[in-house]
Amino acid sequence: MAQITISCSIPVDDEVVTEFLHQYLGRSRLGTARMLRMGEKGCFYTCSLYQEDHARVSQLLRRMLAFFESKNLPLTILKIGAQDSWYEVDPEQRDPWKITPQALLALLDATPDAGIQAALNT
Repeated sequence: MAQITISCSIPVDDEVVTEFLHQYLGRSRLGTARMLRMGEKGCFYTCSLYQEDHARVSQLLRRMLAFFESKNLPLTILKIGAQDSWYEVDPEQRDPWKITPQALLALLDATPDAGIQAALNT
């Protein structure tokens, strides 16, 4: 099962974006604003795919992707495998783990077994 993390690619200081994430993720406004201002290093969402809550996670991720696209705010999405650790991801060299929003949507549409193939194709 893939694991993903999402951050803004650029620092963001926007009350509407902060409020959106506050409402949908249940994080504090202050903590959310701080993460957004950190840009790529301020991860505001991390999850595993294909767990028992996949339908809920998929809906949340689709809504987040659409919201950020509507605001023309680029996202940094990192993907690792189920057996991998976030500690293996070098904060200064994220490119090997980056995927596009379209690749994430393909992963969300895949079944767990097909998710492996979709991940390999991204």
